[in-house]
Amino acid sequence: MMTAAAAAPRRIARDTVVRNPLRRDAVVRDTVVRGAMIALLCGCARTPTPAPAPDPMTIRSTTLPPVNLAPAKADVGALQAFVDSLVALPQFSNAHWGILVVAPERGDTLAASGADRLAMPASNQKLITGAIALATLGPDFTWRTTFTGTGPVRQGELRGDIVISGRGDPSISTAMRGDPLTAFDPLVAALRAAGVRRISGRVRSTDSTAFPGSPHGFGWDWDDLGEGYGAGVTELMFNEGFADITVRGCGAAGARACITTSPALTTPAIHADVRIVAPGTPVQRITAWRDSAATPGITMRGSIAPGDSLTLSVAQPDLRVTYAAAVVEALQRAGITVRGRAATSVRSDTLVVLTSKPLREVLPAMQKPSQNQIAEALFRTVALEVTSVGSSDSARVVFERQLVAWGARRDGFAVRDGSGLSRHDYLSPRTIMQVLDTMRRSATFALYRDALPLAGVEGTLRNRMRETAQGRVRAKTGTVDKARSLSGYVTTVDGELLQFSMLTNNHTVPNREVDRVQDLIVERLLRLRRGER
Repeated sequence: MMTAAAAAPRRIARDTVVRNPLRRDAVVRDTVVRGAMIALLCGCARTPTPAPAPDPMTIRSTTLPPVNLAPAKADVGALQAFVDSLVALPQFSNAHWGILVVAPERGDTLAASGADRLAMPASNQKLITGAIALATLGPDFTWRTTFTGTGPVRQGELRGDIVISGRGDPSISTAMRGDPLTAFDPLVAALRAAGVRRISGRVRSTDSTAFPGSPHGFGWDWDDLGEGYGAGVTELMFNEGFADITVRGCGAAGARACITTSPALTTPAIHADVRIVAPGTPVQRITAWRDSAATPGITMRGSIAPGDSLTLSVAQPDLRVTYAAAVVEALQRAGITVRGRAATSVRSDTLVVLTSKPLREVLPAMQKPSQNQIAEALFRTVALEVTSVGSSDSARVVFERQLVAWGARRDGFAVRDGSGLSRHDYLSPRTIMQVLDTMRRSATFALYRDALPLAGVEGTLRNRMRETAQGRVRAKTGTVDKARSLSGYVTTVDGELLQFSMLTNNHTVPNREVDRVQDLIVERLLRLRRGER
């Protein structure tokens, strides 16, 4: 297990905590619904002989109630019974459910089951990260990256290095810019204005680091670290820490396959022995990994058929080296040569300061596709801005203090990262509800809500609830092994805004079966009619 290096955070000033507590709603008492209730809701035939237990890996079509688009009666007791009947199904006997539904404008709790039970939230952790980032940094916050020249310009040559000092800008990516190399256009313009056509030294990062400690979060799964979604985070981030490697069977049998990287063509370095096999010959699966014993880069082995292609997303082996290599590529594409010689000058002149896209644009890029590295950059940026130490330990202190200030119980959470990849993150549905309601009453609510995936339309909810709740639900999904979550906002047919949080852990049925239960509950909320307030 890789852990973040400990770094003692500086004392947090009291005025850095944003206060907006949610008054506590009464908890609807959990009820145990017996088989008779399940049979009643499911339309199952009654029989004195016990029915055989369902296959634990599958929810049969007769187990869950059919979708009914008619408005539901204003019976909160029926809603509670409906929720209890679903979580009591035999195939979930080994699962832990935590559910809470509230009507915030009336202060009503509509349904609760294990609302104070801690569970791994997976990417529902990003609801916390986005809220605290907005409250602490503000929607117009930007990251600044400084480029410094260490030598004079003579006869068209910068006789020294270009040194980069970053603070975690997560917006230099294909997702946010199309071509991320265009982010360095201001540097190109500044060099051209100074008459620079060549750089005698190197492009490198400063020796100091804004994000000290391990680039990975505490408790991240070792198997995730080489994947694109498991890339680490440093103060210099290019394309969210990952690269796409495309392998093509571009020649005759026996020849090496053609391999390209993107969005940068020069990074990461590839050490590959992938061969093209004759038509009809079995292929060996192509694998890619970071080999610490080899030259830094990605090692690849396997085979491919003629004319076939395959694209893999991999974590960049060294994020600071990757960033510098991308800058070099952008300069060379603009006709500025980087010679890479040793520089001896101690002169230091600021060439340009790059400004990132604002947080209001970064937030949807995190929430809708559930982008882990943006979440981790926000996690550490909040710590850096509040305590001047951008470590994960400092971030943990800031986040825990903010949750308490918002009214969360101290035993209702455990924070170890910003993305939810850590298997040591824990939240209760009630803690998530505190955050959802705090943001509902904030000036940035529309920005916070609209950054979430829209059911049946976009992001990680684009394929869910298309026929029943399309465009009516804004919510955050979450998935790690044995954890599935869904929390957010739904507007009923009467126009009432409801808030919900559903966390499921320890299930052994496929995730889609948990999704089906969550979706049924949301669809029921959508149809709820409660009359005039």
